Amino acid sequence: LDGRVVRLTDDDSDGVAETATIIFEDPGDRMNYAVGMALHEGNIYISDAGRVSFLTDSDSDGVWDNFQPIIEGLPTWQHTFHSNNGIAFGPDGKLYVTIGSTTDHGPLQERFESSVLRMNPDGTGQEIFATGFRNSYDLAFSPDGDLFSADNSPDELDYNLHYLPPEELNHVQQGKNYGFPYVYGIAGSGTEYTAPVTELFTSSATSGLTYYDGDQYPPEYRGVYIAQLGTGAAAPTNLGVSTGRMVVHVSLTPDGEGSFRGTWQPFARFRTDIGIYGPIDVTVGPDGLLYIVEWEIGTIHKILYNPDSAQAAASEVIALSAGEDIYRNGANGAPACITCHLLDTGSAAGVGPSLFGLGEVAASRVAGLTAEEYIRQSILNSNDYVVEGYLAGIMYQGYAGQLQPEQVDALVEYVLSLAAN
Repeated sequence: LDGRVVRLTDDDSDGVAETATIIFEDPGDRMNYAVGMALHEGNIYISDAGRVSFLTDSDSDGVWDNFQPIIEGLPTWQHTFHSNNGIAFGPDGKLYVTIGSTTDHGPLQERFESSVLRMNPDGTGQEIFATGFRNSYDLAFSPDGDLFSADNSPDELDYNLHYLPPEELNHVQQGKNYGFPYVYGIAGSGTEYTAPVTELFTSSATSGLTYYDGDQYPPEYRGVYIAQLGTGAAAPTNLGVSTGRMVVHVSLTPDGEGSFRGTWQPFARFRTDIGIYGPIDVTVGPDGLLYIVEWEIGTIHKILYNPDSAQAAASEVIALSAGEDIYRNGANGAPACITCHLLDTGSAAGVGPSLFGLGEVAASRVAGLTAEEYIRQSILNSNDYVVEGYLAGIMYQGYAGQLQPEQVDALVEYVLSLAAN
């Protein structure tokens, strides 16, 4: 917010930066909510609210003394935290810029919103490269020239959106539409809308990402890394959604059709001795190691690989049950059940009734159905048995088509375990 660019220096080569030097401080139009930065041909490019500019060091004294906007008037802050965000130079030498939407979940209102723009380094030749992104914070190229970007999920529920969709990692290809504001995740993708590489937990506040192809970690650690800050939005917070606050690794597999499919797993998730860890960006250093920028406390972490400590960390991970995972986070494009059925009994009623103690009374709801059968049918066809005081047609209808049989089994088992309080 204060219009500064800072260089950190490790003076004694001990792996810790001791010196912070201000190399640019804007004396006039102070940079406002700068999110993206890229280096190109000796210049520093900055993406801040509504514009992209470059900095130059005219006298080579180590201080960048010229600030030159190359494009202005981009859609910015018409919706909170939505603006032009990450920038990167492609193998074609052109600058790519992500542009967020002007609303939480539509409709579209401006030409450049919800897109990735491509332009020449001087800002000329602007064109929409791809569309259908709600608010992509960052983008990165692989060594082979493939472009990747992650996308945030909506966080406001209303008559037009009854559930919290998943976040996405997308393989961004020219001319394709990735769905926003019409479809989210894998559900609804096809010839018109392009499916993501993988779905990420809803409301994770996916922010920075990078592509790792180095040799400091084992080969299985190559792929995309994504920093997830964790939501602060009211709706998911009130619903008890606590996703994000970690860096995830996505391993990629070619899909045979010119794109990729991927699976993700947590890579760095920890608490400091001061507070909750909130990663906002991740990048690869010249030493081939990953560096993570943390937002809450303002620190930078370097990730070293130690096989022994990696195995110990893996053994300490306590996973959610499969059913609870689906309940809290959704799966295969289907939303988290917690979107409608709250787990915090002290909260106001959700869109759907509380499921605490349902297993104890479900067998008495419909003659001839066991508790397990009643719960299963309510998941697969949510309009079949509408509880008095709640409306039909409000809750999500697509679980039958999106969840695998074993996932439904796990979800039924979890709901049966929710004892009455």
